[in-house]
Amino acid sequence: MPQTVDPMFAQEVLEWWIEHADEALKDGRSGRREHEFCRSGTKTDVMLARELQTRRVIGITLGINVDALIRPLGRHNFVELQSGLDLARRALGKLKTAEETARHISGTVAPSMAADSLHPLIWDAASKLWNDGHLTAAVQRAATFLNAHVQDLTGRHDVSDSALMAQAFSPSAPEPEKPRLRWPGEDSNLTVRAMRTGLLQFSQGCFMAIRNPTTHGTTELSTQQALEHLAVLSTLARWIDGCELVDAQEETRKSPSIPRG
Repeated sequence: MPQTVDPMFAQEVLEWWIEHADEALKDGRSGRREHEFCRSGTKTDVMLARELQTRRVIGITLGINVDALIRPLGRHNFVELQSGLDLARRALGKLKTAEETARHISGTVAPSMAADSLHPLIWDAASKLWNDGHLTAAVQRAATFLNAHVQDLTGRHDVSDSALMAQAFSPSAPEPEKPRLRWPGEDSNLTVRAMRTGLLQFSQGCFMAIRNPTTHGTTELSTQQALEHLAVLSTLARWIDGCELVDAQEETRKSPSIPRG
């Protein structure tokens, strides 16, 4: 699976490297750049701490394998920086012109969505498997964690998945040990009623059409399909954020403590 990197993060990494490489090459030369190498020391030591990160950003941005950006030279404690500096500038240029290039080549600039901007409950559950390339398993784990969280919120560990959602979002009055998750607002408000009905049907659909196939199916999801599935689960998680827990015994409404993103 091709790796991606957040453009804003990548730009910050590359700009830092370019600035520090330029300064290291000028060091001891009255601000002039006469060579492609410099003596190793404090400035290059600082760069070494971020060399691997910068190398990975360059590699992902340019789609190439990148060797060391700081190359030792001989026995005189010198290192070569220019080739790595050139690569960093090339990668930075690609990032800065990517939008313009896409506009002129394809005629459109579609918005993009960072996976780590999804609801934290969803992305935290999925991220490790996702980063290891197990996309279907990542979606399944995110759905499992969302199911478990609704169980914890309602205290309903006797049901799960779509059956749990049917009871949690049921329009019926809560019963002892069977609280409901309700979209807040007046019962007579048409928009509130639509949200409650939508949540009931949407939540069941998430588990029947997303968790069930990823748990029992054998087909691997593509990157786009998996990201869209996570986005659907993230939408449900954010709506649950806005729900109130209606308890029959206490007859009070409490906001569920789901992590917020």
